[in-house]
This record gives sequence, structure tokens and C-alpha cells, in this order.
Amino acid sequence: MGWAIPKPWFNTQVLEVFPDENHSFFEPSEDALTKLSKESPFDITVGYSLGSLLLLKANLPQAKTGKVFLLAPILGFTREMKLGGKIPLNQLKYTHKLLSQDPFKTVTHFHNLMGLVPTSEVSYFFSSEELTVLKYGLKILEETRVELTQLPYATAICGNLDPLLDASILKTFLPKLHLIDNATHEPVSLLKSMKGLI
Repeated sequence: MGWAIPKPWFNTQVLEVFPDENHSFFEPSEDALTKLSKESPFDITVGYSLGSLLLLKANLPQAKTGKVFLLAPILGFTREMKLGGKIPLNQLKYTHKLLSQDPFKTVTHFHNLMGLVPTSEVSYFFSSEELTVLKYGLKILEETRVELTQLPYATAICGNLDPLLDASILKTFLPKLHLIDNATHEPVSLLKSMKGLI
């Protein structure tokens, strides 16, 4: 899953596109890959946004027996990494600071900016555990980049209007990247495109 994406909302979107399959969902927490490994293998493993970066960082050890899809794939999130991310590091650090002051405002601003999740789906109150997950995600986005030797075989899908990722730069690192017309960073159009590629 991606950063600050409410799990119940995301689960609903996935089930609407893939109603007949069994699903396991993992929030992008520090122990997400451990949980994923314990439940694997899967026929299909999907990393969306921050989730794709975590899978790539781990070199997908839990996904080698099945298909792998990377939706809105992140190789390096900040503009300074020059791996397709558009967001300046200073802006990300500022988001980190705001998160500690007003989590609801920070998360809903992010969602509105990116056209991701309706505000009504976001909790007004964040538990300490939820804040820990959010802070961990920002830390990973600030610091993690994927070396090209780590890139496994995977099907990568990105919207050509993604406000967070520069698809033209991503394409230089992922030549088989599937570009979806008029799609942004929101997951629904990417999930629908993925369905057509399975």
C-alpha cells in the first residue's frame, strides 16, 4: 500500500476490481516485509507506491515464485535522487514536520493535492501506532533509492499524469513500463490496467 492510504478504503478498491480473488493487505510499516514473507508465497504480489519501493528495497525475496506488479513504482522518491521522483527533499522533510503537528491536516492535504482518497475516508484521530507507520514511510521516502542491480523482473505500471512520478524518467530505468493515459497516482486506474495484463 501507499503512504497514508487508509487500509479499509484501499481494500474496497482492490475488491471492486478483483472480487473473486483472495487478498492479503500489508501497510508500509517497518515489519511489513516480515509479515509478507510469513504469508508467502502468493500467485501475485503487488506493490503500490511506497509499497513498491519496499518490495524493491528487499529485492522481492518473498515474490520469486509468482508474478510481481509494481503500481506507481518508486525507485527513488525525491527529485534529488534523479530516479523519477518529483518531490524536493525539503518539501518531504516539511511534510514530516507538519505530520507531528497536525496529522489529519497533513494527510488530507496530501490526498487532496494528489487526488487520492476522499477526506471522508480519513480518520480524524491517529493512534501512536498509525503515526509511527506514517513517520516510517516518510523516512523511507526520504532516504531509500533502488540500485539498478536490484531491479527484478516485474510488470510496472504508471499513470502519465502522475503528480509524484516522472514517467519519462522512470521509463529510462524500466523500459517495459506500462504508461496509462490520463491516469494519476491514485490506485484504481492502475489496478484496472493491471487486471488487463494478468
